[in-house]
Amino acid sequence: MVVIHIAGTHVERDDLVFLSARLREAYSNAHVNIVEQELEPPPSAYDPVRRQYLSDAILELAAILHEKLRGDALLVVAGFDAYTPGLNFVFGQALLGRGVAVVYTARLHPEFYGEPPNEALYRRRLLKEALHELGHALGLEHCATPGCVMNFSNSIWGVDKKKPMYCRRCTVKLAARGVRVSPAYILGA
Repeated sequence: MVVIHIAGTHVERDDLVFLSARLREAYSNAHVNIVEQELEPPPSAYDPVRRQYLSDAILELAAILHEKLRGDALLVVAGFDAYTPGLNFVFGQALLGRGVAVVYTARLHPEFYGEPPNEALYRRRLLKEALHELGHALGLEHCATPGCVMNFSNSIWGVDKKKPMYCRRCTVKLAARGVRVSPAYILGA
């Protein structure tokens, strides 16, 4: 059994409930738990000039919570924009193989790009980024297989292009770490 906790900060509970259900589907041996306590980033994590949070500070906060919880992974869903030094923004970030992942939702909303609201599109993007960052948290690196959710995305187009599925190679790597991916979430299955 793999235990995954989901926590939120500045995000609707519906997003956490949605991800909880999808992650239970994606990982057939996972117990997914929503953490009721909302994370509150320290004021020092916010850059008022950029109007973004420093992702490294959010990851640090998430790592502290992960240590307190008993589980294999913690996914934090953050309802704001973030960056890391050297990049203008990040859709998410993880501590590779250390069970800690964060997804930032601001740029996943179509409205961010001047498009009309589209809940279905937003949810697809959210799921892809959650699977991607959890993949990193569980030890996967970026993957070059076309369509694999572990492809690197430096634009929303890259997120939309990939599938909410792991390729067979990434699936085997997750299985070696005790994580079983459901066939519906495996490319070509």
